[in-house]
Amino acid sequence: MEAFFTSKWADCPSGVMRAIRNPWTREIIDTVPECDVETVDLAIGGLRRDNTDSLATITSEQMGEIFSLATESVRARADDLARLITGEQGKPIAEARREVNVTINLLESFGREAFRLGRQFLPLAQEARVGDRFGYTRRRPYGVTALLTPNTFPFLIPAMLVVPALAAGNSIVIKPASQTPFSTLALVKILTESGVPDDSIACLAGPGELTGQAVCRHPLVDQITCYGGLRTIRAIRGASGLVPVQFHHGGMGVCLVAKDGDLDRAAREIVAQAFENAGQTAISTSAIYCDADVYEKLLDRLVAEMAELKVGDPMDEETEIGPLTEAFRAVRAARLAEDLVSGGARCLRGGGVNEGNLIQPTLLADIDPHSRRFYPEDGSREILAPLLGVTRLTSGLDQVAEWLDPRTQMSVSIFSEDLDAAAALAGSLPVFNVHVNGVPTWRDGLIFDPGSSIRLGRRKSRSRVSDLSTHQDIVFHP
Repeated sequence: MEAFFTSKWADCPSGVMRAIRNPWTREIIDTVPECDVETVDLAIGGLRRDNTDSLATITSEQMGEIFSLATESVRARADDLARLITGEQGKPIAEARREVNVTINLLESFGREAFRLGRQFLPLAQEARVGDRFGYTRRRPYGVTALLTPNTFPFLIPAMLVVPALAAGNSIVIKPASQTPFSTLALVKILTESGVPDDSIACLAGPGELTGQAVCRHPLVDQITCYGGLRTIRAIRGASGLVPVQFHHGGMGVCLVAKDGDLDRAAREIVAQAFENAGQTAISTSAIYCDADVYEKLLDRLVAEMAELKVGDPMDEETEIGPLTEAFRAVRAARLAEDLVSGGARCLRGGGVNEGNLIQPTLLADIDPHSRRFYPEDGSREILAPLLGVTRLTSGLDQVAEWLDPRTQMSVSIFSEDLDAAAALAGSLPVFNVHVNGVPTWRDGLIFDPGSSIRLGRRKSRSRVSDLSTHQDIVFHP
């Protein structure tokens, strides 16, 4: 499949191609260009960024019509898109269909709301009204925004970034994860067919250390948004200079189970969420802290729930856990399980054994809450594999607040029948989002703190557009 740049589908001038393999069968799906520095320069140089460009002439109402057309196009191709996602990413086909459906909802929302969004006019701030001066403030696009996306949700996350960037009036260069380029390329094809001007968008495949770095260092890029791991984000920040960067990273989902909690409900909901997308979501529960009085009972229930999970071919409608997108994640998780068991943990299910990209869902008990192997000091608490660790607490759940890292901890779940105690515990936790007697999923609308780099799920259309635009004051002197 070709990349999209300079208003057309094409291979990069170097002719270098990268084969993309199905993580389950290991067969080659197709090839994509490995876009080098020359291709990046051509692509970004081909994006229009002045007041006469074709994107600037599209009204908010017209952009809403484009999003509505894209919605219908995605809906018509939903099954093919789901199979494309599963083929390159490895998630079960049922989950891929949910990803497509959430994307449809996103496009529908922007189709309805686009006329309210984008280049808005606001009253001039009071402190700017000196003497007889008057004026207004407007939101304006950055210009060229670079979007770098992960492989966990290869269709939804690109849509979450591309759609508001277009609504704000930006031209876009998007660099999808090198393992999962086809879903993003398919999204770009749908958007251009629906009316997005060809000279306002480019989609470049390639590795982060080559293509991603070239995009971030390009002098014509005005803003960068990245979803990814901490290592990726540090590399982007190092390459971006003074360009504004908005970055979002995931973390380790944490669950607290009190002695009066509903253990059956806790086990059922934790297992359903922790192993969705084979543990490859930003909020996958990886750590459970449980009161010692009910610790063994909870473990028994977790083992029973995990025994019901069907692991295997992600194209099988009944499969619940497929392969990991990248083989190194399976190797890393297997080594983590082995190291933790060597340090005293008990392996109750799975054993952390990996076969290629597949790792059996693994349950580890007796995790030391101070284990730097399980809880790294640098805050990079994202396992991205179907591995669940459980810690016994003998002196209350409130001590967990001291162990949570607010840099990476997005949400905590609490299972307790004492709602007053649960509310008090929730108030002590340094996180933005707490669920009582339930767990969050990636489809939830979670609280978002714009001052934080943590990504917390879906947000209102207006705030997404605001993130990808800037202010301009127009002041008149009488």
